[in-house]
Amino acid sequence: MSEQGINRRQLLASAAAVGGLSLGLSLAPTAAHATSSAADRARRTGASWENLIEKSSFSSTAAFNQEWNHLYPWDGSADTHNGAARMHAGQVSLAQGVLTLTATRLAAPDGNSPHAPNAPLWYRSGAVHAKEQILVNDQFPEYDIEGEFRTQTGQGIWPAFWTTGTWPAWPPESDILEYVGNSTNLFNTWSKNASGEEVVEREPVSGHNPDAWHKYRVWMYKDGDDVMLDYYFDGVWRATHRGVGWAGVPQWLIINLQMGSWASGIEPGGPGWNEQPGPSGNTYFRARNVWVGRTRAW
Repeated sequence: MSEQGINRRQLLASAAAVGGLSLGLSLAPTAAHATSSAADRARRTGASWENLIEKSSFSSTAAFNQEWNHLYPWDGSADTHNGAARMHAGQVSLAQGVLTLTATRLAAPDGNSPHAPNAPLWYRSGAVHAKEQILVNDQFPEYDIEGEFRTQTGQGIWPAFWTTGTWPAWPPESDILEYVGNSTNLFNTWSKNASGEEVVEREPVSGHNPDAWHKYRVWMYKDGDDVMLDYYFDGVWRATHRGVGWAGVPQWLIINLQMGSWASGIEPGGPGWNEQPGPSGNTYFRARNVWVGRTRAW
């Protein structure tokens, strides 16, 4: 996500995970965009298919290096974002086809993040991003993005599997997996309306154990200048959102274990902000069988 969009994360902390508005953002209805996946697939049969990221990309260091980079994809301060963790390659490990990101509480903060809301960096953690960008357009009208994940959740824990527009374009953003200080996953789609205001469509998913393996998936497909997004949890369709004006905008795919900040449930500068409440030991976010494919029209 770009610096321009960082403050929108306050919505996640102030909206009790499932609704509510803040910062002048509007919550758009999801039901209005529900579509038939079967009909969509029939419409797409003329395009050829190609895999961009194979499920084996976490099977070895060599396979990882072919498909992924460490840290965040933006220029400048690529080891930090809008949370309380500084990312290090040493916090990322591979074993038996599983990628593990480990967040470790420090004895004292490692400075402050240069990204708003400039949280004290009480954690050392890990982030990776795919080398291949996502670009939904006439040539590549569909993308299928999925992975199996398990994560610890609770106060101060903020894992995510998400896409974001390349700088300076934000939105788009699609949160395929995002837990913000609790055990409710948020499928989020961020766009802007005709007035340039940020608009989010959100589908919360709860009632499961996030620290067991679950499959998270988004199917993106071009619809004029927009991109439609079908979200699935454990193979079950949960929502269809519309990414307004997304067509032709490149996006990064990111897996990160952020900590603190909005996930600590404390407003910036409020009581306890400097301490960034969260786990005192190690926190783990694991991924396997992450896969990205797309259709090619020519």
